[in-house]
Amino acid sequence: MQSIVEGILAYSTLNKKTQPVEQISLDDIIENIKVDLELIINEKGAILIKDALPDIQGAPILIHQLFYNLIHNALKFSKADQPPRVILSHLIIKDKQREFIEISIKDNGIGLDPDHYEKIFNAFERLHSKDQYEGNGLGVTLCRKIALRHGGSIMALGQKDIGAEFIVTLPLKQTGDTV
Repeated sequence: MQSIVEGILAYSTLNKKTQPVEQISLDDIIENIKVDLELIINEKGAILIKDALPDIQGAPILIHQLFYNLIHNALKFSKADQPPRVILSHLIIKDKQREFIEISIKDNGIGLDPDHYEKIFNAFERLHSKDQYEGNGLGVTLCRKIALRHGGSIMALGQKDIGAEFIVTLPLKQTGDTV
């Protein structure tokens, strides 16, 4: 119950309070997340592989939450008989006016049915029972809100029993002083 209340609070306040834009080292964010998740990484024998990521502009606490949720999900929804393997890679995309980073978070876990690619972004949507996997059904919903708030996007891909992939697209530079 506490998890649901905390999730609702985080979800409802995400649009209310603006955050100042700062220069963010994505490498530092990922390293901090690895420290935060050290226990589950060690318990499961997880392997995290990542490119050297560039700096972006945004709200550090929100960007941390976005990638924490995605990496934690990759670890949580792993196969019981196989250590989780999480690969973070990126591309830089340029349009006429701005540059974006497209970051892929790909795992070898239980996967995702193509019918659920959009459904999982609905608040409180759970594809598995709480007996199987703990959580409140808000993790990737919050990720989408954070990405949108930064002028970006997120999408889900994958195949059942093969793995999931989340692609987060964010501008390298923000247009304002707050997000």
